[in-house]
Amino acid sequence: MPNPKALPPVAPAKLAVWADQAGTPYLVQQQPDGSTTFTPLETALAQAQTPTTPERVTNYRDPLNTLLLGIAVVLGFVLGGYLLGFFAGAAGQRVVIVPRSPLCDTHRSSFLFWSSETKECH
Repeated sequence: MPNPKALPPVAPAKLAVWADQAGTPYLVQQQPDGSTTFTPLETALAQAQTPTTPERVTNYRDPLNTLLLGIAVVLGFVLGGYLLGFFAGAAGQRVVIVPRSPLCDTHRSSFLFWSSETKECH
C-alpha cells in the first residue's frame, strides 16, 4: 500500500541547480529543443532581478460605489430599526406614544398697586 503522504513522482525539471567539482553553482536549463545550457548562478540571478517600478496605490473610490455603499448603509439602519421593533413586539414590549397637552405654570406677583402674571409652559 503506497504512503498517502508521499509526494508524487517528480517529472524531469526544466530548471535545476548543479555545482561542479570546485563548488561553483550553475543554473541548468532544459531547452525546448532538448539541449541543456549551463549558466553560472550569479549571472542568472543578476539577470532575473530586473528593476521594477513601484506601483502607486491610491485610495480613490468610484463615486458610484460610494453612493451604493451609502444607500446600503441607510437601508440597513432602517431595516434594522424595523427588525428591532418587530422583535420587541414579539416579546410583548409595546411602545405607545400618547400625546398630551403641555403643562403650564402660572406665576402671579403683586407689589403695591402693580400686579403681573406670567405663564410658563413645558
